[in-house]
Amino acid sequence: MSYGALRKECLEAVRQWPGCETVGGIQIIRENTPGGFSVRGTLYGKADKKIADRAINCVQRENRRRFHLNANRGDCHDQPSIVPNK
Repeated sequence: MSYGALRKECLEAVRQWPGCETVGGIQIIRENTPGGFSVRGTLYGKADKKIADRAINCVQRENRRRFHLNANRGDCHDQPSIVPNK
């Protein structure tokens, strides 16, 4: 799964929460832990920031259980891939 696909999946899940339908953008950020990543809200629209942040944290927790980032060791332009947890 690519970064774009994970970002799209997370954004769709956040928009399912009541009051978060207008959230317009999120970021996937790689963490120092092996396979770790976090999700951060960037465009909230008319959504309440507190509720949107709660939704983002829930979606982040759910997707961390399902996926982890796998760093490519090739060219510097290679992006890390996202693979399902076993």
